[in-house]
Formats: sequence, structure tokens, C-alpha cells
Amino acid sequence: MAEVISKRSRSLEPSLTLSLTAKAKELKAKGENVVALTAGEPDFDTPEVIKQAAIEAIKRGETKYTAGEGIAPLRKAVAEMYSEKLGVPYTAAEVVISHGAKHSIYNALFALTDPGDEVLILSPYWTSYPDMVKILGGKPRIVELSKKTDYKLTPEIFRKQLSRKKKPKALLFNSPSNPASIVYRREEIEAIAKIVLESGIALISDEIYEFLTFSGSEHFSPVTLVPQIKDQTVVITGVSKSYAMTGWRVGFALAEKDCAYRMGAFQAHATGCPNSISQWAALEAVLKGAEDREMMRVEFEKRKDLFGKRLARIPSIWYPEPGGAFYYLVDVSKLYKKCNVKDSFGFCDKLLAEQGLVVIPGGAFGCDKMIRFSFAASENEINRALDRFENFVKKYSG
Repeated sequence: MAEVISKRSRSLEPSLTLSLTAKAKELKAKGENVVALTAGEPDFDTPEVIKQAAIEAIKRGETKYTAGEGIAPLRKAVAEMYSEKLGVPYTAAEVVISHGAKHSIYNALFALTDPGDEVLILSPYWTSYPDMVKILGGKPRIVELSKKTDYKLTPEIFRKQLSRKKKPKALLFNSPSNPASIVYRREEIEAIAKIVLESGIALISDEIYEFLTFSGSEHFSPVTLVPQIKDQTVVITGVSKSYAMTGWRVGFALAEKDCAYRMGAFQAHATGCPNSISQWAALEAVLKGAEDREMMRVEFEKRKDLFGKRLARIPSIWYPEPGGAFYYLVDVSKLYKKCNVKDSFGFCDKLLAEQGLVVIPGGAFGCDKMIRFSFAASENEINRALDRFENFVKKYSG
């Protein structure tokens, strides 16, 4: 048989987070007694006002192709909302609507990098970042962060990376972050933004969890604190996490006009245009979704606190306190030897086999000592999951 599969595609595997979420649903459908805290998506239903806007769009016949970069009313609304929110002026021509924030990041990487360019990716990282860079022919340069710096990029680490023989083309930055739920403080963001400005590299600022921060933490965009970096920055956000619209697939990118034009041109050839009905629903979210968005944020904070109280009484583990998003990234490496496993993948396999609990191995995020729990689940599911996790840890920490 002829060899027709490309070398590039052979290096890729499906997203582990999506695969394990699908596996958990499959096991439940078969009647297996499993609890899954895998999905990075709100368990709330999409707010009624947003769903109704989609229904009305269908009734109006808004079911045709749109402009490749998205419908004009949504681009205008996003530009106005974020001009006010970020304190930096954006026009509709500087906004590109895409099939989710993931697609927006991919478009940004296409517009900003060439084959062979290096992109700084901070570990722990969202699992898709390195593969997206590789698909485009770039080279992910993984910057391993640790407990010592609270899993944050410091100016010292950043400058050291920039001083290497080959200068990176871009920095992929995420705050609030997935998987660690880290939120950088104002002064930390400002310091990083100033170095970006000095270095002349591009910045892709993934801010999809911008509205999901908890007491004591506040989200700041780099362009807010150092507005001069606007022309070398693509701000990524969207409606999936904050408005419980993951399946609607609508992301936003805000960028300098020429960069936005290039992203839109690529998207027009790659996918044609975003889903028309979802765009009209997203417009309603932007214009009228704030109250529902805040209700969900408050509920997530309650769940975070519940989760934290339960984890605090479990021995042999450590975790950074979540400042935003909806994850706990837990260091379980002290248990590996007693569990007779070598890594986070083996640990999660054993956890599933013995307790019927499905979570994400940290190795998928570049941090193999850890596992990721999502608290985007009901209190009942959280308690069921932590009962199983606590039983498992007690068995192997004695």
C-alpha cells in the first residue's frame, strides 16, 4: 500500500482533554460508575436570552455565509466593548471573529510566524499550544516554570530567553491560565509587557478566562498596562467560558489592522467564515450577557472554595491556589512510587481503574508531576469525585 500520510500529520495526536472527556461520557453511557472532572467548560446551560437570539436569527434567515472575518454588528460590538474594557481604542477593522478562541490563536500564529520561527510557551501550558506551533512549521520553545516562581514567568526568566542566540518570534501568554488557574498581578503583567515592547517580539495574549477571576485576583490585559504594545499584540478572547457557550464556537481576536486583515484572509481560505447563527448569539452575549456571566462566576467561586476545603485535608499533595478559570492543578508526584507508577498518565489510569475517577494527566500540559481537576461541575459531582480521590490518596500515602 502506498504511503500517503504526511510526516507532519503523523506527529499529531488528538487533544487529550477532549479525548478523556469523550471517554468519560462513553463509560457513563455504558453504565459504568465513573465521575469525571475533565471538561474545561461550564456545566451551566447557555443563558436563555442568548439562545433566543439564535432562534430569532434563524427565523430571520441569518443562515447564509457571512464575511470571512465575521458579521459587522458583532465586530463593532466587540471593538466597542473591548475599547472600553482595555482602555485602548479598537475599531471593527481590528477585530476578527473565529470558530472559538483556539481557532483565533491558530490564525494569530499563522499571521505572526513563519516556518522555523520559535514561539515561547510557558509550562504548564494549554495542551494545544505546542501542536499549533508545530503544525505551522514553527518550533515551540518550552519555558519550564515551577513552584519557585508560583508557575509564573518572571522578568529574569523572560530576559534570559530573549538573550539566547536565536530570538523568539512570539510569546504565547495566558492569564488567567489553563491548567494552573494562575492570575498574574498587575505589576507582573506590566513588567512582562514592557519587555515585550523593548524586544520587539509579538505577543499572543490568551485572555479567554478574563471574566472568571475570584476574590483577591483581578485580570489585567498587557495592552491595558502598556498600550504601546497594541501593534505587536493579538488579544484572544471569546464567549465560550464566560457565557457557557463552548459548543457555539465563537472566538474574538483583537489586533493591529494589518494583522487582523491577514488573519481574516487566512480564515476566509481555511474555513470560509464562522457559523452565522452562533455569531448572532454571541452578539447578544456581548450586549446583554453580563448579568448571567457574573452569576456563573459567583457560583464557580463557591465551587472553588468547596474544592479547596476538601483538598486541604488530603495529605501528600500540593497545589497552587486558583485565582481564576476553573481548575485545580495538583502535585501528586509524592504518591507515584507507592502507587507503582512512573508518571501522571499512569497515576490517572490507576485512579480510573480503582476509583472510577477521570481527571487529566499533567503530562499533557508539560507538568508530569501533576494532575488537573476541573471544578466546572455541580457540588454533588465535586464531592463524589473528591470522596474517591481522598480514598485513593489515603490508600497510598500510609
